Amino acid sequence: MAANDTTTPNTIKMVENALSVLDILHDSDESLGVNEIAKRSGLSVSTTFRILKTLEKTRWAFQLSDDRYITGPKISFVTEKTNLYLALSDVSFFIMQDYVSRYHRAMNLMIRENDHCKILQQARTNSLVDYIPPLFSKLPIYACACGKVLLSELPLNIAEQIVSSCKMVPLTEYTITDPDLFWKNLRRAAADGYAIEHKESSENGSCIAVPIRDNKGNIIAALSFSGFVGIQNPYDTLTEYLPALNEASSKITQSLYTY
Repeated sequence: MAANDTTTPNTIKMVENALSVLDILHDSDESLGVNEIAKRSGLSVSTTFRILKTLEKTRWAFQLSDDRYITGPKISFVTEKTNLYLALSDVSFFIMQDYVSRYHRAMNLMIRENDHCKILQQARTNSLVDYIPPLFSKLPIYACACGKVLLSELPLNIAEQIVSSCKMVPLTEYTITDPDLFWKNLRRAAADGYAIEHKESSENGSCIAVPIRDNKGNIIAALSFSGFVGIQNPYDTLTEYLPALNEASSKITQSLYTY
């Protein structure tokens, strides 16, 4: 009985300390380092470090590449897009850099913001010009491969609202401005698991995109090889990169959700 009396308060205190650290991560608007968390919680640095490693192992916390922490997939990746996108941007960068160095093609990782796509992360080639928009650029969702991917598996009523809100202004003579034709493209993207854009957003450019999924299979972003210029047979040329794209996408998902 004495042993139980001794261990119970210690066990409860440990849980309270862990919850305190988790609360600090949850309430913060930015990633935090171990020392800052220790200071806010009133715990020692060594205790804080052990708690964080336990939370990381159990996926309640996520450690970024700069060794700072945010809440993990058991909380923030479900309820807070800010932390999801921060973690997504962080883990994808080195994976994308590796594939760019191997295939010598620029990559974009894009997310949906209302009726536009935003470049959340990118890896560029060493070429003087690689024909892709700058990081954080917003592109019309109807005129890029990533947009088609991001719309392809949305609930029908949400996808309809987004498509109907797009003015579908022609950017080139190849831009899809007919909603029926665009829906046909979305159905094809859903069936094929990828989408292609050929001269729809720029006069001579093309790209291919695949989904990035969460650990439940939902699409959370799209990944593309971009900056192809002047290709004559887009499907033959671009689908050669499909296995590499799918592999990179899977690695990003694994990095997000598997420790």
